[in-house]
Amino acid sequence: MKRWLTKELLVLISLVVAFALCEAGLWLLGIEYPIFYDFDPVLGSRLRPGLQGCWLREGGGYVSINSDGLRDREHSLAKPPHTLRIAVLGDSFAEALQVNREETFWAVMERDLQACTDLGDRRVEVINFGQSGLGTSQELLALRHRVWKYSPDIVLLAFFTGNDVADNSRALKQKDCHPYHVFRDGRLVLDDSGAKEKWVQVQRRSWGEKFRRWREDNFRIFQVLEQGLDAALARWSHLRIRGQSAAASQGPEPGLLDAVFRPPTQPVWREAWKVTEAVLLEMRDEVAARRAKFFVVVVSNGMQVHPDPAARKKYADWIGSQDLLYPDRRLERFCQQHGVPILLLAPAFQKYATQHQVFLHGFEGSLGDGHWNQTGHRLAGKMLARWLCEQLN
Repeated sequence: MKRWLTKELLVLISLVVAFALCEAGLWLLGIEYPIFYDFDPVLGSRLRPGLQGCWLREGGGYVSINSDGLRDREHSLAKPPHTLRIAVLGDSFAEALQVNREETFWAVMERDLQACTDLGDRRVEVINFGQSGLGTSQELLALRHRVWKYSPDIVLLAFFTGNDVADNSRALKQKDCHPYHVFRDGRLVLDDSGAKEKWVQVQRRSWGEKFRRWREDNFRIFQVLEQGLDAALARWSHLRIRGQSAAASQGPEPGLLDAVFRPPTQPVWREAWKVTEAVLLEMRDEVAARRAKFFVVVVSNGMQVHPDPAARKKYADWIGSQDLLYPDRRLERFCQQHGVPILLLAPAFQKYATQHQVFLHGFEGSLGDGHWNQTGHRLAGKMLARWLCEQLN
């Protein structure tokens, strides 16, 4: 009996030592996959205040979430004197976990815009409200519930056509726990019933769910295991999409629906565009009512700005698109018709990528796919600074 207990104890000690060594090795190598998000009853999700760590799922940015749950440095609620304060709304392109904060387009824009002579003696301060997964509906809610307390002079909406239109449709996004705007009796109204139901569930989290979150917050081994499982599932899903056509040089990016590159023919897509445009007008009117200025910048998709024209054409032919810039140009026409200044980045990005033969999206192992890399962010920030300076005349 004693011999059996001794063996069991030795096995237990060995497991504990192995666990400790693996954990120490992950710390020394800087490998971590912290959970940056939690549920939010207003937006559906939020960044967790005070969390820090490296984002290794794509790129390798060091991420620090401030006390208000923003991927940014700390900002005072009261606007400092002689300051032009710009609020940036957007999804994961504005959140920009893939690069360091000083490399993001909004940080580059803040630095370059400071040289604008029309500012006088004002200092530029940019506050980033970008968050992964937000659609235009949720960004309108973020404007109302998070932005106005900072009293911005300018609200800049970074619109990603790859999924922002689809994210405004429950049927396309397929996440019931998020809030959506819908038309009822010809009026645009908020449907946040799913978010309210999810909030009740979150309040009743079991001890097992709380323990799982605790172990992943405190042990990198569990972060790596969870990341491995997520990556395997995502890879399997992506391979299924790519396997639908042997003619494609590469499939659509994860989270990107290629139907957005064509004029909508299905009712669900027509409704998604209708809601998107109505929400943009509500955002425009609300910003104007606060005596601020509203601007829109349309973010590029990876294949739109691929440096090889042949690859762009092959992809367009595969998805049946006559113009990969269709959603960008549609938004441009809409905004111009309704007095909203808008900047399309994709045309200039495409020209730059072709001339210099560089990828503006993606990182080592996934060039051309996904989010902007450092070069893409730098180009976007400089273009935005020049454009905004012209708007201030």
